[in-house]
Amino acid sequence: MKGKFSLKTILLEVVKFAILAFIVANVVSYIRKPDLAQKSLPDLEVTLLDGSQKKLTDYKGKPLVLYFWGSWCPICKMSSPVISDLAKEYQVLTIVVNSGSSDEIKSFMQTHHLSFPVVNDGKGTLAQKFHVQTFPTTFIFSENGINTFTDVGYTSKWSLKLKLWLSRFMD
Repeated sequence: MKGKFSLKTILLEVVKFAILAFIVANVVSYIRKPDLAQKSLPDLEVTLLDGSQKKLTDYKGKPLVLYFWGSWCPICKMSSPVISDLAKEYQVLTIVVNSGSSDEIKSFMQTHHLSFPVVNDGKGTLAQKFHVQTFPTTFIFSENGINTFTDVGYTSKWSLKLKLWLSRFMD
């Protein structure tokens, strides 16, 4: 019968749409990504929510996911669980921007079952240093501390894993 769709036709259309959506999302992310003044991880010292001090350059030796987000950001609320899951396998440092006190952020993380290292960038100073204007923004640095990928907006776990793997060959 004409006009009737088969399962194969529907699946093919879904795959085509998914590929197109992936391409469009990556093009938009590329256009909106911040332009870093330098491609290497800056020698900054940050204070984590737990009170510990960390130098960004201490993360060299393994790829690093540097994730800028806000508790007020709807897309971040979808992306943060992906980052939290990724933090179980990879080096992750997150910077929460303009999201309240450390206690408010800890409460937000507990409510949303998030578990990753966090720096409270209450005034947006670090976000400015990295030229971040859109949230979430995710930087991937290679094991040598070179920025190999930058994503703006939602990013899937598999996309991040692929980029972490590719970062080994990019610097």
